[in-house]
Order: sequence, then structure tokens, then C-alpha cells
Amino acid sequence: MVKHILGLLFLFFITDAHAQFHKYTYETQRMGSPFQITISCADSTGISKAVKRAFQLASQLEGILSDYQPNSELSQVNRLAGTGKFFPIHEAFRAILNESLIAKNLSHGALNVFAGKQVSLWRQARRNQEMPGEVALVQLAKKIQGTCLEFSSDSTAVRLLDSACQLDLGSLGKGFVAQRVLEQLKQSGFPYALVDAGGKIVMTSQGPSGLAWEVGIELPASNALLPKTIALKNESIATSGKTYQTLRLAGKQFSHVIDPRTGMALTHARSATAIAVDGTLADWLATAATVMTLQEIEKLVVKLANVRLLIFENESGEPKILFNYNLLPHEAAGLH
Repeated sequence: MVKHILGLLFLFFITDAHAQFHKYTYETQRMGSPFQITISCADSTGISKAVKRAFQLASQLEGILSDYQPNSELSQVNRLAGTGKFFPIHEAFRAILNESLIAKNLSHGALNVFAGKQVSLWRQARRNQEMPGEVALVQLAKKIQGTCLEFSSDSTAVRLLDSACQLDLGSLGKGFVAQRVLEQLKQSGFPYALVDAGGKIVMTSQGPSGLAWEVGIELPASNALLPKTIALKNESIATSGKTYQTLRLAGKQFSHVIDPRTGMALTHARSATAIAVDGTLADWLATAATVMTLQEIEKLVVKLANVRLLIFENESGEPKILFNYNLLPHEAAGLH
């Protein structure tokens, strides 16, 4: 058995019952994080070309969807916000925008990809080590809860209706890219694979016998794992929480995760792990679960098919399970 460390998730490779199957792992950097592909196959002929195409696809999608590349489609749409001008977009951009609108509606604005200006203000706050203007945050929060996006009549172009609306796809972009890359690998003749985009993981099975991948979840603020690993196949898993990029001011620690409804960065020490059949859904659900109240989360998960969710809260440095929806059996949690 081989153990690979993947941020807050730990992946365990177990040999498939078909002894001739072997694992091949490749890694590059995409979207500011390690981007890893693992392929399980008996015949590795053509694997290098397939992986090269997969990495190229990830790079192309990053070039379309990133807010840090000035010539990306997203950046160009953002620059035209409020001007009334449409900008032509690729199919992938249209697809993730549609997913984003669904997420915004289902989460009642707790997941809002139009919060780009809020994100920018908090990035500046971390650089300057000072709080962003609260009035500006509140004003932005009000504007982005309304209708921000309009598609052209043939859906080949989009425009942002207000300059306050700025796209930031960080809450679901990695899961979306990982899912697209996995689908291409399957089409390229490698149906047994796993793609890890900075801890947003999508996978098939480990081989024709249907052997699952074993994933362990690291406890927040700890080097320990949950007592049992989770067997996953043909699913995706994502974790979100205030682990990195924090700001500490006036005795409070602010996360990089923002509640778009208020514009404020989170101060609670919460992290969430979501499992879904699609990488995009797992990614945004994990993020939304760190923002929403427990009552809101309870109403959300029953609307989503085949999802599982686990939320931790750190209390005095000790992790505690705050919410467990079909992810761990109660006897395996051991943290109540």
C-alpha cells in the first residue's frame, strides 16, 4: 500500500485484484497548486501522450477561467463589467458559469462567484495587514446578491451588468478543471484514473474489478487522521477551510474564505469535506458549507442528490465534528 499526502486529504493506493495493473503518477503546477494525475492500467502504451494532453487541457482551462491572468476570458469579461458590452466565451466558461448560477441559487448567495471585488479587498488587507473598509464591503455585498450576469441570445457571449460584479471562480474552478481532465483521460483510453487539483480530487475506480480508492481525512489543526479511511470510486471529494492565507488583526483571525452576503471574511475555525459524483459540485459544496449556518446547510444537502458532507469546528484547538451528513458512520467518528 502506498500513501500519498494531498493537503487535508490522504490517498492510499491499494493494488487492484488484476495483478497486471500498475499505477503511474504525474505532477505539474496548475492554478497555484500541485496538479496530479494517477492512471491505473495494464498497458502504458500512449500514456505519456494522454497525460501531456491532459495537462494541456488543464492549462487551457486555467487560461480561460483564471482571474490572475490578465488576458484570460474571465479577466476580459471583468474589465467590461458595467459597460454593456458582451464578450465571446468558450463552452467551458459557459458551463462553469451555469454551474455557478445554480450554486448561487441553491446556497441563497453563500456561494457567489461575483464576489471578485470582495476577494480583492481582502487580498489587499492581507498584504497591508489592515482591515478593508466595512462600508465598501457591505455595498458590494448588496449589489452582487442581485442579477450580475447576462448571456447573449445564442449564449456564446456574456456581460456583467454592474461594475461591482467581478468574477472569481476560486470556489469551484479546481473541481471543474479536475472533472474535465478526468473525462478527457477516459476518452483517451485510460478509464481508471484519479485527478487531484490542489486537494480537489475526482476519480473513477482503480481497475476493472471496481476497486475503490481509499482516502483518509486529516483532522484540522492536527497531524492525525480520522479513524477510518473512506472508499471512493466514480466520485469526487473536496475540502475547504481556514487553513492558509489568514489575517490576524485586533485579536481575531480572518480566513481567506468570505461570506459574500456580508463581505466579511470568516472568523470561525471551520472546515468542510464534501463528496459528490461531480468535481464542481463537491468543490462548491465544501466552500459553501464553511459559510452557511447549520440550519441552512441542513436545508441545502437534502436538495442535492448523492452528496455527503462533514464539517469540523475547532474548539480551543481541538477538532469537533459539527455536522455529519452520510459521510461517516457514527461509530467511526469518535469526535463527538
